[in-house]
Amino acid sequence: IATDDSGSQWSAVVDSEEERSLALEKSIYVMTELIETERLYVDDLGLIVQGYMTTMTNQGVPEDLRGKDRIVFGNIHQIYDWHKDYFLGELEKCVGDPDTLAQLFIKHERRLHMYVVYCQNKPKSEHIVSEYIETYFEDIRQQLGHRLQLNDLLIKPVQRIMKYQLLLKDFLKYYSKAGRDVEELQRAVEVMCFVPKRCNDMMNVGRLQGFEGKITAQGKLLQQDTFSVSEQESGLLSRARERRVFLFEQLVIFSEPIDKKKGFSLPGYIFKNSIKVSCLGVEEHSEEDPCCLVLTSRGTDGSVTRFIMHAASPEIQQAWHNDVVQILDTQRNFLNALQSPIEYQRKENKSNSLGRSVKSPAAPASGFRPHSSASMDRRQQPCLLSYNASLPSLHSSQHHSASKAVRAHRRLEAHSCTNEPRPPRRGPTTAHPTASRPPEAGIRLQVSL
Repeated sequence: IATDDSGSQWSAVVDSEEERSLALEKSIYVMTELIETERLYVDDLGLIVQGYMTTMTNQGVPEDLRGKDRIVFGNIHQIYDWHKDYFLGELEKCVGDPDTLAQLFIKHERRLHMYVVYCQNKPKSEHIVSEYIETYFEDIRQQLGHRLQLNDLLIKPVQRIMKYQLLLKDFLKYYSKAGRDVEELQRAVEVMCFVPKRCNDMMNVGRLQGFEGKITAQGKLLQQDTFSVSEQESGLLSRARERRVFLFEQLVIFSEPIDKKKGFSLPGYIFKNSIKVSCLGVEEHSEEDPCCLVLTSRGTDGSVTRFIMHAASPEIQQAWHNDVVQILDTQRNFLNALQSPIEYQRKENKSNSLGRSVKSPAAPASGFRPHSSASMDRRQQPCLLSYNASLPSLHSSQHHSASKAVRAHRRLEAHSCTNEPRPPRRGPTTAHPTASRPPEAGIRLQVSL
């Protein structure tokens, strides 16, 4: 019996080793595909940079296209140079040491932000290319002997940044089955899921038409989804309409999707309404309708407009509700820190001594979360931390900002209330002793974040 047990155990070990060996082979196959497709990608970018861009520079462009050529190509030259001169070579080195693949993507997360810039410009590029694709750009294509049209080539960076996450997920799956350490690979997958999402967000924002403000001044885009939205003002409820809604740090934008049947060749959105975060409120969601989210906007005359939004799923509703609540709580806490820094610091010290964080003020019993108490300078508003702990924070910490405000206030207060002379400044000239200063009556707190 002992012999049988020993034999079965040995067979299990052999099977396990064979499975790990097979999984490792598959992971190497995925890496090979990653490198081979990277070479093809660099070649495609070269068709744009060395083909179209060089030809247009040498031959000149039509009068009505001058100045627009930069919009057509965006920062694709920067993307091409980096992949050709650096990234492709680094990927090829990973064949000899697969463990370095994950770190390659993690290390260059900031560099990959150039794809976000490219995607933000992409809608403008598409509009210009569509006007000349059958004329000027077609002439260049035939002159160069290219099989693909220019718009087919310009979409390559968008497709590539989406492809990385798929290949890394496959590599992670097989590398894990091979019994290898995949902690850094998991982080790399998270990075390459995060970057394409930002790219997609920026392309959608770039297709927004009719918004007169500066979209880049509204902070980071936190959420975007399609809702069925009704507006209720002075008791009157409008009929529900399809709206693409964008949640920025400083603004909520409601837009109407453009119907291609109405003659628009490219997808896009037309601005319809907005809510400033300083006027924003949110009602507690009802268990009877888990897909319903109600945002409110307080007017200058004290009136309140309700935006009744129905999401496609309870998960989308919950994600939006959580982000809106976090924005309002962060804003409220920061205002408290600026208006009553000493009291805020006492609460922080008390909570730290108990080993827990200060909780935001609870919502009123009515289930309505009030609007923020005052408008804020967007440069002073603290930003939210990324939910993804393995990625760098998208914004600065609210607690750090508030504590910084308190420390600045204390330094000013100490100087103003002491009877001792302030130390002389050091400089190239002779310092003069400073006379004792009486306490200052009103200290204006300025915090640079």
